[in-house]
Amino acid sequence: MVPHSPNAAISPDFSEIFWDLRTVAQKTGLSRATVYRYMARGEFPQRRKVGPGRVAWLASEVTAWSLTRPIIAG
Repeated sequence: MVPHSPNAAISPDFSEIFWDLRTVAQKTGLSRATVYRYMARGEFPQRRKVGPGRVAWLASEVTAWSLTRPIIAG
């Protein structure tokens, strides 16, 4: 990560955005309960507190987790 300089132009890294639980569930296909169950077992990225009464997940961590899941042929 490049140190922040007040005069430097900031280039956004969109892989480092936060997703709320609704978005995590939509992107992964998991139910809300399953997200929390996997987290409790250490099988899913941990949430982060982003404000009073608000939690979110880093999109890059959820995406990386998704890539570790097996592909099941239908």
